[in-house]
Amino acid sequence: MTRTRRDAISDDATRVFHIDALGADDISLGILEKTGAARDTRLPPALLVHGATFGATLFDLPVPGYSLMSALAQAGRTVYALDIRGYGNSLSGGVMESPPQMHPPFARLKDAVKDIEAAAAFILAREQIKAIDIVGFSWGTVAAARYATEFPHHVARLALYAPLYAEVNEMWLARIGDPDDRTRIDPNIGAYRLVTQADIVQRWNSDIGAAEPGIHRDHGLPEVIFETLSALDPKSRSHVPPAFRSPTGALADLVSIFSGRPLYDPAKIVMPTLLVRGANDTTSTDSDSKQLLSAIASAKKEYRVIAPGSHFLCAEKNRAELYECLNEFFGGPRD
Repeated sequence: MTRTRRDAISDDATRVFHIDALGADDISLGILEKTGAARDTRLPPALLVHGATFGATLFDLPVPGYSLMSALAQAGRTVYALDIRGYGNSLSGGVMESPPQMHPPFARLKDAVKDIEAAAAFILAREQIKAIDIVGFSWGTVAAARYATEFPHHVARLALYAPLYAEVNEMWLARIGDPDDRTRIDPNIGAYRLVTQADIVQRWNSDIGAAEPGIHRDHGLPEVIFETLSALDPKSRSHVPPAFRSPTGALADLVSIFSGRPLYDPAKIVMPTLLVRGANDTTSTDSDSKQLLSAIASAKKEYRVIAPGSHFLCAEKNRAELYECLNEFFGGPRD
């Protein structure tokens, strides 16, 4: 039986609900909700699915103009954002409370799809509708696409921001692959990892490359992201330096993807689909996106590239172009 709790969070316009995870009695899933001032009942609600490191609050940062959820809600729809088990508002369960080396990488793709299934069922019942729009980001594009292939009748339109499919990426395999066999995850990676503010800056700067960080992002954004995420982890201040916990199941999935082994079949994606990425993104590449676009079965599909923009375009100076692109794609009622 699903239990629901609603708590106030960052402001009066954003709420978080808690529902039970499927097949995991000790895990509670957090779902953010934001509504616009004027509701257009012709527009399906949208569900946002995060990537491998940051939870759902990346889509609703406490800085004016930095909420993708608000940008989508302004069109008149209700917008939800799910924290996959182990992330943010879903940081619960025995695995995340144990030392990381006691368990293998936690929250794999199959778990993420179950969590999307639970969140979608909650939204469909709450809104009394038959289908929702979905936005996936990075690893979240893999989970969202997989859900869309398994439950196509529940997905009106699908947007994949920083999409990942099946291109060999030696840079990422060197980061997280087994030194003895790069096609497998490093065996020293446990159930979760600790993410510091310095880690965020290093990862972001690696995508920006030779460009000055100030060209892409406003001053202080890494600090805001870290403080927002770490505030949801009660153990973050017990580490030196402070760090929040992030599950590593996504990294195990990424090893498969970056070894050329796809985790979903784009030939089963039949709903209108948008692919969009930042031009400077080194994780979601142009060649991989074009390969994915070609393989998607839907007759209504498009691919957009936004410049400048890195993997974290949603939190960069040029984020408005991403917001506008998504609003344009989702702007009208379902076809």
